[in-house]
Amino acid sequence: MPAPPQPRSAQKGLVATRLRGVPVVVSPSWVVTGLLLGALYGPVIEDAVPGIEPITAYAAAVAFALLFGVCVFAHEAGHTLLSLRLGYPVKRIVLFALGGVSEMDEEPSRARDELLITAAGPLVSALLAAASGAAWAAAPPGRLLTVLLALLMWSNAALAGFNLLPGLPLDGGRLVRAAAVALGARPLTATRIAAWGGRLIAVALLLTGLLVDHTAAGLVGALFTAAVAAYLWLGAGQALQLARVLDRIPAITVAGLLRPGLLLPADVSVAEALDRAHRDGARGLVVVDGADRPTAIVDEARIVAVPLERRPWTPVGAVARPLENGLTLPAHLAGEDLLARMRATPASEYLVLDRDGHPAGVIATRDLVSLLKDGVIP
Repeated sequence: MPAPPQPRSAQKGLVATRLRGVPVVVSPSWVVTGLLLGALYGPVIEDAVPGIEPITAYAAAVAFALLFGVCVFAHEAGHTLLSLRLGYPVKRIVLFALGGVSEMDEEPSRARDELLITAAGPLVSALLAAASGAAWAAAPPGRLLTVLLALLMWSNAALAGFNLLPGLPLDGGRLVRAAAVALGARPLTATRIAAWGGRLIAVALLLTGLLVDHTAAGLVGALFTAAVAAYLWLGAGQALQLARVLDRIPAITVAGLLRPGLLLPADVSVAEALDRAHRDGARGLVVVDGADRPTAIVDEARIVAVPLERRPWTPVGAVARPLENGLTLPAHLAGEDLLARMRATPASEYLVLDRDGHPAGVIATRDLVSLLKDGVIP
């Protein structure tokens, strides 16, 4: 399933290969799935192939688990290759215990693109199911290869079908969201619909796992189902949180983030600078030269970290960052343009200049983060 842009997931692992330059990471947690599939399908193969030795049946089940991992990779490769073809970078593909994910760098800008990228994964799985089914139909019954082909057919069909369920973070949820946007819904509204679909699916899965089978194998399956349900619930919540953030971006302006600034010579002590800022109601400190031209901006974290006993003897210039081109922002910036400028030159504070090039105040990155996350500035 394609994942929306967000901080890189906690999944870590070995880079097994690269697909068009995109790292393919296999998480250690995938071993859990491999062992579980081997344990579950060993008896199935043993029953289906007359005269097969138990050790051979379980070895074949492990081989099937490896083949299914390749099929999951192919599913994600479908998302990734079409993403790259349409111009959307992909950070990496991750295979982990509960499946796989293609981590995209940015949301598709058009609903049509999201529909195409999302549909590519289930389409690959459906084609693999069809190819395995055709080979299974032509193979002689009772053979090990025939059984493996049948397992590959059903597993790929299940992979395609499950991913098409209409809830985030599944592919079907992304299709629902893209369709809703294409029909005129706001992205946040469309995400809410798809996210609650994912949560309903998670609850249904959990109840199914708890109620259907109480044998030993059923309990193992119930634990796995519960893990998938938890993954779906959390993934739906993350998608909804990201949608809220993206919905707030267009309304963000420099004026809304602006802190009153105080201009100071570099040799003023930290103690005096803080006293004057408190007296004047300033929330940003800017270092100026003899001609009152801004030369540096004080780092809030560094000035607060100066010990009390050293503040009278520490010049404010010692805790300031020299101004670079990216540390000054025009007062008219807003939305995506503002975020792009801040991403280009990461910093804790920025100096804002008015239309005449004079200092208008300071904006702090932590205020922006708080506004995006919670909708308010502390």
